[in-house]
Amino acid sequence: MANARSLKVFYGLFFMFVGVTLPFLPVYYETLGIAPARIGLLLSVGPLFALVAPPLWGQVADRSGRPGLVLFALAAGSLVGFGFLLTASTFEAVFACLALFSLFNAATTTVADSLAIGHVEQHGGSFAGIRSIGSAGFVVSTLAFGFFIDAVDRRVVIVALALIATYTVWTGLTLARLPAHRRAGPRADLAGAASLLSNPQVRWLLVASAGHWIASAPYHGSLGIHFKALGFAPWVLSLSASVAVTSEVIVFSTWSRWSHLVKPRTLLQLAFVVSAVRWAAMSLTSSPVVLIALAALHGISFGAFYVASISWVAERAPGSLRSTGQSLFVAATFGIGGLIGFTGSGRLYDAIGGSRLFLIAAVAEVIPFAVAALLLVDRPRLAEPTATS
Repeated sequence: MANARSLKVFYGLFFMFVGVTLPFLPVYYETLGIAPARIGLLLSVGPLFALVAPPLWGQVADRSGRPGLVLFALAAGSLVGFGFLLTASTFEAVFACLALFSLFNAATTTVADSLAIGHVEQHGGSFAGIRSIGSAGFVVSTLAFGFFIDAVDRRVVIVALALIATYTVWTGLTLARLPAHRRAGPRADLAGAASLLSNPQVRWLLVASAGHWIASAPYHGSLGIHFKALGFAPWVLSLSASVAVTSEVIVFSTWSRWSHLVKPRTLLQLAFVVSAVRWAAMSLTSSPVVLIALAALHGISFGAFYVASISWVAERAPGSLRSTGQSLFVAATFGIGGLIGFTGSGRLYDAIGGSRLFLIAAVAEVIPFAVAALLLVDRPRLAEPTATS
């Protein structure tokens, strides 16, 4: 299995790439003359491919027993697809580039998370502890990039491409060389995936997570445009993103110390309530200080939500279906949720503006909260992917 150092370096580099692209790519698209509604369509490309790419590549990883090699293939494909953005300047060209890129990138965290969970099961430690390095990488890159530039331009693409190339090389030298490791259990095929979905608790978790991601779409897709409309400099967006992910790092790095004190269902409900408060508060203010302070709630609205959901799925997925189980979570949350959320929020931003959009997001959190409160049921953990050694 993978060693912790190789995984931590991968997560660090991968989320450094995300730290540059997530806040700044939508703003870059706007500099190309693309309207917010069409930017919403561009942001929906990744979620669209997240419906099919994670299950596809997850099955390949489970069947081959070589998730590290599959991860290398995903990194290399992402590098090629993203590289075409260097010359893309129209909506149609950018859309085509993102489609090729997302065919590979949409499954990257699925396979990486399955590697990390497998390492923890074999050697102990904490999944959240390994994953926290990725959040730290996000903070470093988004903060450095935001203060380095005075305006968002093609440097977003150049820096992001360099980071993809770096983690591709690292994966090829380390994780891709891991020997095959097959687990006993149900075969990794459509029947195996269907067996996971036959569990009503898995299904309801996927409904709740997709609903939460739909409500989170204005933050993840329109925050940079909203900040620009409010007249903020790029460093305000960078600082806000850094505060958000720093709070996420705190949750991830301390998860193994306190997760046994809070049931996953309770933690999910807390994440949805905190998110509703966060979006509502963002709809009521135009103060950069207040908006940056509200970003500190990201540790709960995303960090706690993510590790609780990953744990929930891992508990109910046999080892032979580890990547398949994570792929279902990614497909439902970032695929269905992202596709609906990013497309809808892009159109709504054009029609009603950022403040009202965040108010709608706050109200939308009622749905995942109701699902978690009324339909999810905790049970004793059979396999704790974040147990300490």
